Amino acid sequence: MNLSCLLCYQASPTPVCHWCEDDMFFFEASLHGSNLLQYGPVAGHVKHSHYDALSVLGLHTWPMSSLVHQLKFTHSLTAGKVLSNWFVHKKRQCTLSVPDVLLPVPISAWRLAKRHYNQATLLCESLSRELGIPINQAWASRKGFSVQHHLSKLARAENANRVFNLSKQCIDEEIATTHGNKDGSDFTVAIVDDVLTTGVTVNTLSKRLKQRYPNIQIQVWAAVFTPPPKSSLLLKA
Repeated sequence: MNLSCLLCYQASPTPVCHWCEDDMFFFEASLHGSNLLQYGPVAGHVKHSHYDALSVLGLHTWPMSSLVHQLKFTHSLTAGKVLSNWFVHKKRQCTLSVPDVLLPVPISAWRLAKRHYNQATLLCESLSRELGIPINQAWASRKGFSVQHHLSKLARAENANRVFNLSKQCIDEEIATTHGNKDGSDFTVAIVDDVLTTGVTVNTLSKRLKQRYPNIQIQVWAAVFTPPPKSSLLLKA
């Protein structure tokens, strides 16, 4: 079978050729730390008052942004698998605890009907296969039709407060059936999303979780982080 790179379209035995992969910027535990909430160029630009740790694969800049676009808008399962496989294998030095359950950021029923899939769930499914961590797709819901990308940080926060809600059961079953205590004190979740920009969405969802389960630990896993225009990270990408 003749394969071509998803990015440069040259012949390649892998979905992304090694030349394109070499052009990628990846966050590395040895350089940036396992928890990016302790790394200023990221932590200084994302809302993170309600989650405990952040792990991101790379930057939402070309060429990685092309893979995210293919996953998000062309239903490229291959692009999703590439991103999730990189997340697993390039985070081997990460010292964060392994979460007990993966929680994809929900999309609205309208968006799901139009797109036919949730890109965060696709990432979770690949991560689950690689790491053996269960997924809970019904933990939360999003209502309405609005999108976030054109909103200011304040408007994103107000919108997120309106549209996101936890389900009735949420993660009750996972807490009850794992090694964790009934109060969730030994329980860790990872909220998974494709793109992290302001952190407002994951922070709002984390706030909801901490209100119901105050003792759990919350990690946020994202494929890419969108740096602000003058970020020092853009000099490294």
